[in-house]
Amino acid sequence: MKRVLLFTVILLMAAAVFGQQKYALVIGNANYRGTWNSLQNPVNDAADMEAALRSLGFQVELLRNANLNQMQTAVINFARRLSASRNSYGFFYYAGHGAQDRTNQNYLIPADADTPSVNLFAQRALPVQFVLDELRDAGNELNMIVLDACRDLPPALDRSAPRGLSVISVVPRGTIVMYATAAGSTASDGSGRNGLFTGHLLNNLKQPGLDVNEIFRRTGSDVARATNGEQYPETRLMYFETAYLGSRPANPTPAPTPGPTPVPDNMVRINGGTFTMGSPANEPGRSSDETQRQVTVSSFYMGMTEVTQKEWYDVMGTTVRQQRDKADKSWPIYGEGDSYPMYYVNWLEAVEYCNKRSQKEGLTPAYTVNGTWNKNANGYRLPTEAEWEYACRAGTATAYNTGARISNDTGWYEDNSGSTAHPVGQKPANRWGLHDMHGNVWEWCWDWYGSYSSAAQTDPTGASSGSGRVFRGGGWVISAERVRSAYRGGADPYYRNGVIGFRLVRP
Repeated sequence: MKRVLLFTVILLMAAAVFGQQKYALVIGNANYRGTWNSLQNPVNDAADMEAALRSLGFQVELLRNANLNQMQTAVINFARRLSASRNSYGFFYYAGHGAQDRTNQNYLIPADADTPSVNLFAQRALPVQFVLDELRDAGNELNMIVLDACRDLPPALDRSAPRGLSVISVVPRGTIVMYATAAGSTASDGSGRNGLFTGHLLNNLKQPGLDVNEIFRRTGSDVARATNGEQYPETRLMYFETAYLGSRPANPTPAPTPGPTPVPDNMVRINGGTFTMGSPANEPGRSSDETQRQVTVSSFYMGMTEVTQKEWYDVMGTTVRQQRDKADKSWPIYGEGDSYPMYYVNWLEAVEYCNKRSQKEGLTPAYTVNGTWNKNANGYRLPTEAEWEYACRAGTATAYNTGARISNDTGWYEDNSGSTAHPVGQKPANRWGLHDMHGNVWEWCWDWYGSYSSAAQTDPTGASSGSGRVFRGGGWVISAERVRSAYRGGADPYYRNGVIGFRLVRP
């Protein structure tokens, strides 16, 4: 009997350590007593969110109308619970007022906050960065941060403070951050029991068999549709795995085994080989970071064209206009239609597309929960910088794959584009069957942007870290010298504009 009891205790301890642990911190501030106007729904939102998360197996701490000390203490305790097990999910939900200061730092406003000046936010409100830092340090598998926190500013601040919340520039790995509305915008408090955003989120949390990314994707789509695009939720993603908060699908599809699989008709095989990457010192327009070196790449498949707007919509469910709205609704649209290249896509969204399309087609996603590349996967991915240049050159060593000088058949660039993107595939393909490698839109690559040496390498993957990801190829607004085969560009992974898209690769 003692042995049986001991074995039972060991099993229970193992379950506590290795089982899927789920913790949530839910805060709803509505009865503001300082500078801020009272709100109708956040306390209801918080109560309903607590109930929904408990039904999904979360242990939940609920705060209503909390002051700053209560919020800080709760966040610290929340992170401590999560740190007890690597295999745990955290869900942080806040409903109430939120604001940014003049340095673009975001704050969640306590119920008793008296902040007649923006300069008092740092002393009297909870920084969102504090929440991110605590959860990052917990070291658990997945954290979800949901901020229904962009209500209108009080009259005392409406002239001196920016509207809404700003974009979080760096999101820790294993984290999903969802805003109720786009950066710099305000969210509807709603006229019913729940705020507009939270009402749709609650509905999607209750749907069986949805993974976390699909829950947030549907919520964003539902809110945008309900408001005719006036309120457009925004998600920051640094989690690329499939995770379920409640029940899994009734008949989940088993993960495919990496191996030979059919390749779509719009991809071509690029046979591996060795080439000279970079440019010679006398090439017109050459930049100092185009150091020449011998590089060997293995065989791979590459898309004949850049990913089109139709291909994007079929997987992600958003249009180029909706992608544009994530940055600024006043920005122009530079070509719209099924066959136009997709743009206004940041690097993280391109990675997300690769994984989601892989899953949709029964392939193993190439990118993992911690943002690394699983090289054994058979799914879609972004090309490395070396693969991109090798494919662009197609056996040539000249500035362009059409010769030493640019011509009208080389691609769409500043002098011939008419200041807009064009449907893919209208210019002649290079020798290996690839269209638009010069111009039309820049194309994101996997690599961090960084210098490289002149030493020979095989299948290089770029710098180990950095502040920006590489893009290649130039675009419709770019000068001739910057659409050369060797020209390099780079930007923050969150950066989006009207001339950056991407192209797919498969092993």
